[in-house]
Amino acid sequence: MKIYIHTYGRSQDQQTLHRLSPAVRKKTWLVVQHRERELYDYPRVIVLPDKIRRLSPTRQWLIENSDDSKIVLLDDDLAFYRRKAKTDWHLRYCEDKDIDDLFAMLDGWLSDVAHCGVSAREGNNRIEPLFTECSRMMRVLAYNLEVVRKVGARFDRIETKQDFDMTLQLLRGGYKNRVSYEFAQGQWRSSNALGGCSDYRTKEMMSRCAGELADLHPGFVKVVEKETKTAWKDFGGVRKDVMIQWKKAYESGQKTNSDRGPMRCIPDKGAASKSLRNRTLF
Repeated sequence: MKIYIHTYGRSQDQQTLHRLSPAVRKKTWLVVQHRERELYDYPRVIVLPDKIRRLSPTRQWLIENSDDSKIVLLDDDLAFYRRKAKTDWHLRYCEDKDIDDLFAMLDGWLSDVAHCGVSAREGNNRIEPLFTECSRMMRVLAYNLEVVRKVGARFDRIETKQDFDMTLQLLRGGYKNRVSYEFAQGQWRSSNALGGCSDYRTKEMMSRCAGELADLHPGFVKVVEKETKTAWKDFGGVRKDVMIQWKKAYESGQKTNSDRGPMRCIPDKGAASKSLRNRTLF
């Protein structure tokens, strides 16, 4: 399994790379834009073609050019957490052994499912099971490329929300995903902080892509208005976002691709038990 951190504008501030264990770092490549190729002092760097300067084509280029059938795509500004115990929803920061366990888990899962990931820190305490299936993936994206290429799923159909689009393509293709809630990940910076996608992403682009995602997946994606107060610097106020029926998308894929046999989703108990509701994470 190979691990790729796509990055731009943060050559001196590699938060995700800094938090990986030495063993995992040996399998990790920084994916940098051609215009920044001289800025990274790291032994494993992949330089993108000069024409690729945004995230959607970057991720697409990686799935087309990776020489390993199992890959993990990471944002460059992540911190990692683990539940204090299998029966304790409180989170602690990952140590090296936890990071080793996390990526070994993803590697093993990719032999069973086509795509998998790690829950967001926000809301992790609302889900009781250690993992769910047929649900949202973000920031940590792991793929079995043999299946991705078989389905013909692509990252470059829309400029933002391309991770949601990829998940929906695979679910509708009949392939469930798996998301860990034993582990969690969160952005070390605020959303849309300097560097990364903030170089080009705008509120208008996000709204347009919400509509494009709904057009690509009618019946599974609904455009809604949300008010943002704290996250998404410079994106405050009312903005267009999406509500997605992940399990419905997978069930549709199972009907369309019935020759693959049953692949049942593990329920997330809807809104988790009351004992997990509205709790702080530390």
